[in-house]
Amino acid sequence: MAEKRQKLILDVDTGSDDAIALMLAVLSGRFDLPGVSVCWGNRPVEACARNTLQVLEWIGAGDIPVYAGCPEPMVRNLLPWRSIPNRVGVVEDGVEYTIHPRTMPVPAAVGEVQPQHAVSWMVETLLASDEPVTLVGVAPPTNLGMAFRMEPRIREHVREVVFMGGAVDRGNVTAVAEANFFHDPEAAKIVLDSGVPVTCVTLNATHSAEFTLAEADEMEALGTRAGALAAALIRLRAEASRRLGWSDGKTEAIHDALAVAFALDRSVLTDVRRQKCNIDISGGFADGMLIADHRCEDDASVSTWVSYRADSAKYHRLVLDALRRGPRGTLSGE
Repeated sequence: MAEKRQKLILDVDTGSDDAIALMLAVLSGRFDLPGVSVCWGNRPVEACARNTLQVLEWIGAGDIPVYAGCPEPMVRNLLPWRSIPNRVGVVEDGVEYTIHPRTMPVPAAVGEVQPQHAVSWMVETLLASDEPVTLVGVAPPTNLGMAFRMEPRIREHVREVVFMGGAVDRGNVTAVAEANFFHDPEAAKIVLDSGVPVTCVTLNATHSAEFTLAEADEMEALGTRAGALAAALIRLRAEASRRLGWSDGKTEAIHDALAVAFALDRSVLTDVRRQKCNIDISGGFADGMLIADHRCEDDASVSTWVSYRADSAKYHRLVLDALRRGPRGTLSGE
């Protein structure tokens, strides 16, 4: 008897690492995806939705519906001093080098985004499900926060939430804040405070399992469309990161796919601690910071977990195994 697939809703802002997360979720064959919800984030929500359609059609999964959701954070933009531009690239000599392309380097999508708002669809889908659903959020958590605020009953239908979000003693947008949680800390706090099990796949974990350019070559050598796209996106990210001064361009963290990998295989995270969590929403220097309480790691009433390290070899193997599947092809069409 075939293994029953786990029902999962993936919330994305596609995005380069979102694209790889999406391909991992679909091609692993382990999940039942009733649809993909899209949030604002790496690009405006309309562009992220179009990118999502492109990726799904490229890997032969164009039948999975895509729902566009919130175009901005819940409250952050109401306070001008809290609205910080999302820097994802740099322009040199008229050329944009970006970690998140405006459009995916694959053929334009022929399908359409669904007319229903992603949050309404998410609430309806959860309430109608006869089994608990895993929510994996790899975008600013606006859609998820709005869903929990709009209909608290969905908590009874959520198996767990896995966020790619947060960091402990490090950050990327600021010295202490990770981008997804920083861009909508109020939404993150709503979900963290909901009482459902939540695991935060942090920058600490994702940077402990970075991909090399040699691994990108290995992905391309698979001869699949998914492998070709993943390789191109890792190279694109690495070059942009080098030009932005964020890295040496030799390795690259594929943050979002690690959250999907954890939903696939719990052992991919090797240091996960049960810690009470909060989010700074003060608007001050620590705005958007994930606050992990190290004093209560044996408190069974706590429903939040924070990850600190990943098994790099296992993570990379999960991604590579998924990228082997799906249609054959290259970005050049050969």
